[in-house]
Amino acid sequence: MKIIDRYILRELVGPFFSAALITTGMLMLSRIFKMVELIITRGVELLTVAELFAYLVPWLMQYTVPMAALVATLMAFGRLSGDNEVVALKSSGVGLYRLAVPALGAALLLSAGMYFFDDRVVPASNYKFRELLFHVSAARPDLELKERVFISDFPGYEVYIGKIDPATGRLYEITIFHEKEGTLDNIIIAREGEIVPTEGLAQLTLRLYDGEMHKSESDKPGTYRRLRFQEQLVNLPFGDVAESAEFAKSDTEMTGRELGLAVRKLDEGLSVLDGLGPSTYIAERHREEQREGLVRKRSAFLVEVYKKGALPLACAAFVLIGVPMGVVTRRSGKGANFGVSIFFFLAYYVGLLGGESFGDRGILPAWFAVWIPNAVMCGLGTYLLYKAANEVETLTWVRKLIPSKEWLKVFKRGKKETEN
Repeated sequence: MKIIDRYILRELVGPFFSAALITTGMLMLSRIFKMVELIITRGVELLTVAELFAYLVPWLMQYTVPMAALVATLMAFGRLSGDNEVVALKSSGVGLYRLAVPALGAALLLSAGMYFFDDRVVPASNYKFRELLFHVSAARPDLELKERVFISDFPGYEVYIGKIDPATGRLYEITIFHEKEGTLDNIIIAREGEIVPTEGLAQLTLRLYDGEMHKSESDKPGTYRRLRFQEQLVNLPFGDVAESAEFAKSDTEMTGRELGLAVRKLDEGLSVLDGLGPSTYIAERHREEQREGLVRKRSAFLVEVYKKGALPLACAAFVLIGVPMGVVTRRSGKGANFGVSIFFFLAYYVGLLGGESFGDRGILPAWFAVWIPNAVMCGLGTYLLYKAANEVETLTWVRKLIPSKEWLKVFKRGKKETEN
């Protein structure tokens, strides 16, 4: 490896790790308050909350690492250009294309590593996060209870709670509707209650105080019994999901191989449906609904398959943009470089979300919907690199959009004069 390659790589390493740490921390801030609430008001152990954080980090890193690559490239080449090192290297016969080689090479290696990270580590951590969160909710079911809403998480039951004391977990103004075989069987109304700890995970047990049970008589339509009680235990089942040790994996919790197998199974199901003979109108309509559901699910799986390749390669696409933009914004400082990074990343992320939505609904082919943001960024990066390498002045509009350090100093001085 030549000296110039090692020099540029050293310029990239520090800003990359700093940007990755900062951006990941920024995205974690929105979830910190929820985690703190689990500790203070819900009594969840600090170690459990830390484990939830650890499982959440890989999912965030699949987005923050490409952004960190862009920030690092902008800062590294901005410093080289600001200190006139790019000009000195050009005068020595080393052009911008040659300077971009080590950065692009490192980005491609990073993309390859992020592909395996997104394919193996992220799905496993997503699955573990959901599994742990479920067990926390099952062990402390009051975490899932909310005030002034109808809770339908318990099969056969609708629960309404007027007020929950966050400090004690005490429940007030409780109403429970119990359905049996599709009809309302009874209604339980209680002034207050509490959650009874249980060993198993299959049910939530409530101890209700000072209430009534209104029960309809199936053999006497229009009549019902009213039973008053001072204390009553009610068992609310969690359902089949809680009774099984394994959870069905969602598309974000599958590896590429698992997604491929799932797509093949869906293809087999579609083939079976298409091979069925004519039937009644109702059966045909039901079959079409089944087919639409399978097609939507297949589209969602394919989108996730292609996303496992598109997100990692965004590292290389952003570096391709970062090299010329760093040279152009050399006088703007670190803050402006970070702002430019956020602009390009938000544009990419919005395009990716839009593509995912169109791909999931089958409006666009899955590969096209997911890869179009990468294609746009690569095309824009190639254009900017060509202009910057050939010193074409068509990039002067970029400099005008980004405030320089001198402009910022004038702004601050004018602000101080106004305050005085």
